[in-house]
Amino acid sequence: MSADPLDAYAALRARAAQASGLHVVHDASPLTIKPASLRRGAAIPPREWLYGYQLVRRYITVLVAPGGVGKTSYSVVVALSVAGGKGLMGDWVHAQANTLCCGLEDPEDEFDRRVAAAMDHYNLDDEHLAGRLFIISGRERRLVIAALDADGMSIAYPDKDALVRLIRENNIGFLVVDPFVNSHELEENSNPHINAAARAWAEVADATGCAILLVHHTRKGAIAGDADGARGASALIGAARAAMTLTSMSPEEAESFDIREDARRLYVRLDDAKSNLAPPAGKARWFHLASVALGNETPAYPKGDNVQVIEAWEPPDVWKELSVADLNAILDRIAAGNGQGQRFSGSRRGRSNTRWAGNVVMEMFDVEEGQAGKVINAWLKSGLLVEGEYSDPVTRKKAQGVTVDHSKRPG
Repeated sequence: MSADPLDAYAALRARAAQASGLHVVHDASPLTIKPASLRRGAAIPPREWLYGYQLVRRYITVLVAPGGVGKTSYSVVVALSVAGGKGLMGDWVHAQANTLCCGLEDPEDEFDRRVAAAMDHYNLDDEHLAGRLFIISGRERRLVIAALDADGMSIAYPDKDALVRLIRENNIGFLVVDPFVNSHELEENSNPHINAAARAWAEVADATGCAILLVHHTRKGAIAGDADGARGASALIGAARAAMTLTSMSPEEAESFDIREDARRLYVRLDDAKSNLAPPAGKARWFHLASVALGNETPAYPKGDNVQVIEAWEPPDVWKELSVADLNAILDRIAAGNGQGQRFSGSRRGRSNTRWAGNVVMEMFDVEEGQAGKVINAWLKSGLLVEGEYSDPVTRKKAQGVTVDHSKRPG
């Protein structure tokens, strides 16, 4: 008699799982199928978005960021927004929801500092959050959603059932896990292991109807908007229905926004890295890390604490500041040259280059160098400014200069 192919398949899966260091535990309930409901339109309930298009009930969202860029500050302000029912950074809170912050890295005092600083910065009073914000401190007692069992092969879920019960008892609608790596004791680079931990969090979300934000670290060399930049196994991003990256402003971005190098680290960008349930955002969102003094000075610590609080920030946009008439006035000056028969240059070699066309923008409308560079570069790219060789009447040598293609003028 030939072997049952289902038994053979189960044996093959078991051997593969054993090789990966993970024991497959089969669900004891019978496997069934049922006809699709074929519900249409209004008969299907809408997705229960909680915060913008980032957090949705019964799903997990992953925030990926390197250390020191403000991911904890971001998650705290999102938590206060949801708990208070009001978006503090410009995002729409669809419904107020009790919030549980699982701070699994820092002591409770540090969480208190971050909340106090954010409340001061956003002018929130105690009534705004009383009875709506809850915490679990990983320094007091570890929270373990998944771990290897005593046999070293099976996956156990030590705190899953207790956490589901507490979420239900306290009517929690939003849960922050910061950081995800401290919520399990599995192999971080194993896809089967991380899939088990991520799936456990997804099951908590489904069982309680809450939205879950997992805060995670990046690997070295990660870039903005790249979901693959998450540290460890890729299964975590695969299990999430939304993922975001938070990264520091690059030197090039700082130059274009006229941000000093010593202040660049205080500006961060949020990018959609994965958005399965909603259209991806059209562009990066920017935030600033403000410093808030807590006023907790003591004789031993006379300066007290300053805590970073994240806030929405809008990059300067020279195109919004200049009208069509302004732009054409700039082009008139560039077309006329410098008055000595010399054309302006399209390339920038520092402020010493007095013939750089960007100087015209800066002089006429008090625009900073980085913003002026954005205007000139955009015009060169579009062909409105054309750079070519000409005979310089002053130096009597060949030189590079720009002319204006009047057919492409704005307006």
